[in-house]
Amino acid sequence: MNQRPFATLALLLTVTCVALWLPARHAARAQDTGQLTAMDYIEIQQLVNQLSFALDYCTDGGQNFADLFVDGGTFIIDMGNGTPTRMNTREQLIALAGGPDCESRKTPPTSYILHLSEGLVIEPSQDGARGKSYAIYPANRGKYFQDDFAGQAGIYFDDYVNTRDGWRFKSRTHQVSPVIGEMDW
Repeated sequence: MNQRPFATLALLLTVTCVALWLPARHAARAQDTGQLTAMDYIEIQQLVNQLSFALDYCTDGGQNFADLFVDGGTFIIDMGNGTPTRMNTREQLIALAGGPDCESRKTPPTSYILHLSEGLVIEPSQDGARGKSYAIYPANRGKYFQDDFAGQAGIYFDDYVNTRDGWRFKSRTHQVSPVIGEMDW
């Protein structure tokens, strides 16, 4: 009797079990030790990069943007008027990215907004990791959202958690004009 199919099946089952076990072990290890692995840094950087594209291009009707947050995750936007806007439901996050029809991302002035997170600094935290980066808003189609809302327009402060589905935003807070020497991070 040929043992090769059984050996192949056993190898395939072993690889599958390891593939399912490693992400859970990896998440637990990073959070238990309070340290981040090189892969954690890479995955968090990818998460931050994905957010800009999902938000600016309303991918999958805003669903992709909302998927980058944990349930109950929060996005807080400071427009400089002293009253930050807080979004913490899936529906609010989808709407921020344009909603199911993406209409708000297709029409001015929001169609002029592009989001970039530059100079990302990541460090371990008690719940996973946290990050800060410059909030950059370049011109889109030669136009700006507002004349004074172009270029570097503040800082993003992020909290990340490692979930079964990978790293996700627990929160992202946009702060327009942090005072030099008084940043709260």
